[in-house]
Amino acid sequence: MPFTGPVEDRLAIRELYGTYADASWRGDRALWLSTFAPEGRWTSHLFDAEGHAALAETWDGLWKDWSAVAFLAEIGSIEIAGHAAAVRSYAREVVQTHEGAVFKLCGRYEDALVRIDGEWKFARRDYTLTIGEFPA
Repeated sequence: MPFTGPVEDRLAIRELYGTYADASWRGDRALWLSTFAPEGRWTSHLFDAEGHAALAETWDGLWKDWSAVAFLAEIGSIEIAGHAAAVRSYAREVVQTHEGAVFKLCGRYEDALVRIDGEWKFARRDYTLTIGEFPA
Protein backbone atom coordinates (compact mmCIF):
# COMPACT_ATOMS: atom_id res chain seq x y z
CA MET A 1 0.00 0.00 0.00
CA PRO A 2 1.58 3.32 -1.00
CA PHE A 3 -0.02 5.40 1.79
CA THR A 4 -0.03 3.97 5.30
CA GLY A 5 -0.19 5.43 8.77
CA PRO A 6 -2.40 7.93 10.56
CA VAL A 7 -4.08 10.53 8.37
CA GLU A 8 -2.92 13.30 10.72
CA ASP A 9 0.69 12.29 10.18
CA ARG A 10 0.25 11.99 6.43
CA LEU A 11 -1.21 15.51 6.37
CA ALA A 12 1.68 16.84 8.46
CA ILE A 13 4.14 15.17 6.09
CA ARG A 14 2.41 16.72 3.08
CA GLU A 15 2.72 20.10 4.79
CA LEU A 16 6.45 19.45 5.28
CA TYR A 17 6.77 18.88 1.52
CA GLY A 18 4.73 22.02 0.86
CA THR A 19 7.02 24.03 3.14
CA TYR A 20 10.10 22.63 1.41
CA ALA A 21 8.71 23.52 -2.04
CA ASP A 22 7.64 27.01 -0.91
CA ALA A 23 11.05 27.72 0.63
CA SER A 24 12.83 26.42 -2.47
CA TRP A 25 10.67 28.51 -4.82
CA ARG A 26 11.14 31.69 -2.77
CA GLY A 27 14.82 31.14 -2.03
CA ASP A 28 14.15 31.12 1.73
CA ARG A 29 17.25 29.41 3.10
CA ALA A 30 16.19 29.52 6.78
CA LEU A 31 12.77 28.01 6.11
CA TRP A 32 14.24 25.36 3.80
CA LEU A 33 16.85 24.42 6.41
CA SER A 34 14.14 24.12 9.09
CA THR A 35 12.61 21.19 7.17
CA PHE A 36 15.67 19.04 7.99
CA ALA A 37 16.53 17.29 11.23
CA PRO A 38 19.72 18.72 12.81
CA GLU A 39 21.77 15.83 11.37
CA GLY A 40 19.70 15.61 8.19
CA ARG A 41 21.42 14.47 5.01
CA TRP A 42 20.77 15.48 1.37
CA THR A 43 22.41 13.56 -1.45
CA SER A 44 22.29 13.96 -5.22
CA HIS A 45 24.40 13.49 -8.33
CA LEU A 46 26.20 16.72 -7.36
CA PHE A 47 26.71 16.62 -3.58
CA ASP A 48 26.37 14.80 -0.27
CA ALA A 49 25.68 17.14 2.65
CA GLU A 50 24.99 16.13 6.25
CA GLY A 51 24.02 18.41 9.14
CA HIS A 52 22.63 21.93 9.08
CA ALA A 53 26.03 23.61 8.51
CA ALA A 54 26.81 21.45 5.45
CA LEU A 55 23.24 21.79 4.14
CA ALA A 56 23.44 25.59 4.43
CA GLU A 57 26.80 25.59 2.65
CA THR A 58 25.37 23.44 -0.15
CA TRP A 59 22.32 25.76 -0.48
CA ASP A 60 24.64 28.79 -0.68
CA GLY A 61 26.79 27.09 -3.31
CA LEU A 62 23.77 26.36 -5.49
CA TRP A 63 22.11 29.75 -5.06
CA LYS A 64 25.28 31.76 -5.78
CA ASP A 65 24.59 31.25 -9.50
CA TRP A 66 20.78 31.22 -9.43
CA SER A 67 18.34 34.10 -9.71
CA ALA A 68 15.07 32.13 -9.63
CA VAL A 69 13.79 28.61 -9.01
CA ALA A 70 10.45 27.00 -9.78
CA PHE A 71 10.01 23.88 -7.64
CA LEU A 72 7.03 21.54 -7.86
CA ALA A 73 6.71 18.26 -5.99
CA GLU A 74 4.34 15.30 -5.95
CA ILE A 75 4.30 12.61 -3.29
CA GLY A 76 4.11 9.04 -4.60
CA SER A 77 4.02 7.17 -1.30
CA ILE A 78 4.09 7.67 2.45
CA GLU A 79 4.72 4.74 4.80
CA ILE A 80 4.69 5.64 8.49
CA ALA A 81 6.08 3.42 11.24
CA GLY A 82 5.88 5.15 14.61
CA HIS A 83 8.18 8.18 14.66
CA ALA A 84 9.74 7.36 11.28
CA ALA A 85 8.44 7.47 7.72
CA ALA A 86 9.62 6.47 4.27
CA VAL A 87 8.41 8.76 1.49
CA ARG A 88 8.91 8.72 -2.26
CA SER A 89 8.35 11.95 -4.13
CA TYR A 90 8.99 13.50 -7.52
CA ALA A 91 10.27 16.96 -8.28
CA ARG A 92 10.12 19.22 -11.32
CA GLU A 93 12.52 22.15 -11.20
CA VAL A 94 13.23 25.03 -13.54
CA VAL A 95 16.21 27.15 -12.58
CA GLN A 96 17.29 30.50 -14.03
CA THR A 97 20.86 31.65 -13.50
CA HIS A 98 21.99 35.23 -12.97
CA GLU A 99 23.22 35.18 -16.59
CA GLY A 100 19.73 34.29 -17.83
CA ALA A 101 20.40 30.66 -18.72
CA VAL A 102 17.64 28.18 -17.84
CA PHE A 103 17.95 24.51 -16.97
CA LYS A 104 15.22 22.03 -16.15
CA LEU A 105 15.29 18.95 -13.95
CA CYS A 106 12.97 16.06 -13.17
CA GLY A 107 13.91 13.70 -10.40
CA ARG A 108 12.88 11.30 -7.70
CA TYR A 109 13.45 11.60 -3.97
CA GLU A 110 13.64 8.58 -1.65
CA ASP A 111 13.27 10.14 1.78
CA ALA A 112 13.56 9.06 5.39
CA LEU A 113 11.64 11.26 7.81
CA VAL A 114 11.70 11.44 11.58
CA ARG A 115 9.27 13.04 14.03
CA ILE A 116 11.10 15.38 16.41
CA ASP A 117 9.12 17.08 19.18
CA GLY A 118 5.91 16.36 17.28
CA GLU A 119 7.15 17.75 13.93
CA TRP A 120 8.15 15.74 10.87
CA LYS A 121 11.62 16.53 9.50
CA PHE A 122 13.81 15.16 6.74
CA ALA A 123 16.38 12.77 8.19
CA ARG A 124 17.62 11.96 4.69
CA ARG A 125 16.77 13.03 1.14
CA ASP A 126 18.30 10.96 -1.66
CA TYR A 127 17.74 12.58 -5.06
CA THR A 128 18.08 10.79 -8.37
CA LEU A 129 18.01 12.87 -11.55
CA THR A 130 15.77 11.20 -14.12
CA ILE A 131 15.60 13.91 -16.81
CA GLY A 132 17.84 16.94 -17.24
CA GLU A 133 17.70 19.69 -19.82
CA PHE A 134 20.70 22.00 -19.73
CA PRO A 135 21.78 25.02 -21.79
CA ALA A 136 24.21 24.33 -24.62
